[in-house]
Amino acid sequence: MASPNVTLRLTGSLREHLAECTGLHGAYETPSEYLRDLIRRDMEHKETQKWERVRTALAEGLATPDSHYKKLSSDDIKRKARERHGLDK
Repeated sequence: MASPNVTLRLTGSLREHLAECTGLHGAYETPSEYLRDLIRRDMEHKETQKWERVRTALAEGLATPDSHYKKLSSDDIKRKARERHGLDK
């Protein structure tokens, strides 16, 4: 499947920065190559942020004293899940 073209208009300092990053003296050969790399890095950053939220939640849970937890049986857990999803009969 062919991807659609994207038009991007840059002026001023954004255009100058793009020119510095591309071409003969830049780290990227073309503006397209540079923009693809920026998008990939942004996607990786967002994925990293998701995992950081998971790690933080796990760390908080592991740091919570056992006295703050309530013991539940498997039947209690199933009942609460059914109630939460409106499946209790």
